[in-house]
Amino acid sequence: MVNRSELIQEVFDVEYFAPGEGYRLEPEWAVVVLAALVYSGDVVLSITGKKFDATGLQELAATSVEELVRFKHIEAPKEWNLPALKALFELLGLAPGLAQETTQGKEESVRELQACVSRTVERLIKAQEALRNGLTFWGSSLLAETEAGERRRRLEETKAFVESLQAYSTPGKLKNFRYDVEQVQRQKEGLANLSEVESLKHLIDELGPLAGYLSTAEAVLPEGHKWVQEMKRAREELLKAIADAARRASAAFRQQAVRALAELKASYKQAYFELHSRARLGPSEDKRKSALVSDQRLRALQRLATIPLMPREHLTDFQNRLAGLKSCFMLNDYELDSRAVCPHCDFRPAAESPTASAARVLDQLEEELDQLIETWTSTLLANLDDPTIRGNLDLLRPEARAEVGAFMRKRELPAELSRESILIQALNEALSGLVKVTVKADDLRAALLAGGAPVTPAEMKKRFEAYIDELAKGHEPEKVRIVLE
Repeated sequence: MVNRSELIQEVFDVEYFAPGEGYRLEPEWAVVVLAALVYSGDVVLSITGKKFDATGLQELAATSVEELVRFKHIEAPKEWNLPALKALFELLGLAPGLAQETTQGKEESVRELQACVSRTVERLIKAQEALRNGLTFWGSSLLAETEAGERRRRLEETKAFVESLQAYSTPGKLKNFRYDVEQVQRQKEGLANLSEVESLKHLIDELGPLAGYLSTAEAVLPEGHKWVQEMKRAREELLKAIADAARRASAAFRQQAVRALAELKASYKQAYFELHSRARLGPSEDKRKSALVSDQRLRALQRLATIPLMPREHLTDFQNRLAGLKSCFMLNDYELDSRAVCPHCDFRPAAESPTASAARVLDQLEEELDQLIETWTSTLLANLDDPTIRGNLDLLRPEARAEVGAFMRKRELPAELSRESILIQALNEALSGLVKVTVKADDLRAALLAGGAPVTPAEMKKRFEAYIDELAKGHEPEKVRIVLE
C-alpha cells in the first residue's frame, strides 16, 4: 500500500507528483496516470468510502476529478485466482489453458471468453422467450406450469451471472475476478437447465412441422377412420416419451420420432388418396358427367317441368345430386406432401357425408335418367287417357292436337323438345284443368299415425281416406291429381 502523502508532495505550497524525480506532475495529471494503472489492473485506487479496480472503470470515470485528487492511497490488486479462472473457462466450454494465457496478459484469450459470454447470454434470452411462449408440442404443453416457472427462475439466475462476466473484458479486469471456484461451478446446474430447455425447443422445432401436418390431417379425416385411431395412439406414446428426460436425451430418440411421424404421414397420404379418388370424378367420369348435363333426355325433363302437373321436385333432386359430383384429377404426391388437403378441390372427408363412390353415383344417375323419362312419360299418357282430359284435346289447335295425338300413339316423347315445342304448349293447355296436390312423406306419416298406433286395417284405411279427402277439399275430385314427393 502506498499512501497519498508518499506520492503527492508540496513545493512552495503547490502539490506535485514525485517532484524529486523531476516529473513535477500536478495532482490532476497524477490521477490520470493512476487511472491508467487501474485500467491495466496494476493498482487499486482508494478514495474515501470506495475503491476502484479494473472492473470499476465506469464508476471511476463518473467520479469528479476533485474527489479523485483527494484519493487516500493505492494498493496492489489481488493475485491471479487461477483455479477460479480455469473453472470459468471450463464452465463456458473453453480450454482451461486459456486462463493461464490470461494471467500472462494475452488479450486473445479474453476476447474468446467474451465472445462465448455473448453467445451464452443470447442463448439464455432465447430460452427465456421460449418458456414465456410455452413449450407446446402436438397440442400439449411439455412442461407443467410449476416446472416451467422453476426453469424460468433458474435461467434468470444464470443469466445474471453470465451477464456479470461482461465486465471482465481485459486481462487486468480478470485479475480482480470476484468469484471463487465453488461459485463458478455452482453455475453448471444453470447451464444444464439451459441445455435442457434448448433441447426441448429444438425437438419442437424439428418435429413441430410434421406434428402440425398430422394435426390438420386428423381434422380432415372422419373421427372413426382407422388412421385417426392409429395417429392418436402414436401421439400418446410420443408425448409420454418426450416427457421422460432420459429417453428424449437418447441419441436415437429423435431419429425414431421423426421416422414414426414420417410413417404416419405416409399412411395418411395413402388413405387420403383413396378417399379422394372415391369422392371425386376422374377424367373419364368427368366427361360422362358433362355429357349427362347436356343430355337431350335431361333437357326434355326440364322442358316438361314447366307443366304444373309434373313432379318437379324429383327433377330438382336429380340435378342437385348431379351438380354435387365434383371432378378432381390433378392431385399429386408432391402437393399432398406439403399440404394435408387437396389444393384443387379442398376435399375434406370429415365435412362431406359418406356416400357411394362418385363414379358409382354417376352410374346410378345415368340409370335414373331413363327411369325419370319413363315415369314422366307414363304420367303424361295416363292423364291424357283420362276422360276428363279427352274433352280438352278437341279444343286444341289442329297442329297442337296432331302433336299430342302422335305422342299418344307412339307412347314416347320426341327425341328433342325445345322451349317453344308445340307439344309442350299443347300439354300445358290440355292438362291445365287438372289440380296438382302434393303429398309429402312426412305429412302422410303424421296423418296415418294421428290418434296412435298400432291400428286395425280398417282404421288405417279410414285415416288415409280422411287425409286424401282433406287434401282434395275444395276441388273437383275428377280433376285432382296426387303427386307423392
